[in-house]
Amino acid sequence: MKATLVAICFIAAASYSMGRLAETQCRFPVPVTSCAEGAELRTVYSFNNNTNQCEPVRGSCGEGVNQFETKDCCRRECPYGKHSKLGKVSDGTF
Repeated sequence: MKATLVAICFIAAASYSMGRLAETQCRFPVPVTSCAEGAELRTVYSFNNNTNQCEPVRGSCGEGVNQFETKDCCRRECPYGKHSKLGKVSDGTF
């Protein structure tokens, strides 16, 4: 029984850590995209190094590691900086 409980805890912890991006990936600069004529421009959300939080990026047509369709998705994938649940705010230095 004890071994089963330990295995369940390990699997839960591994699933949680694999479900989000590494902090270095979240801190990638937002790529500047050159959109094709007539491309659909949309608002995406990206983790901003200067403000340490997810912010909207308007007029995007590309995709990248640090681009998310919703603010909630950005916060979930990049729980760093002001979104940290540990109460520790990272300043982006490693």
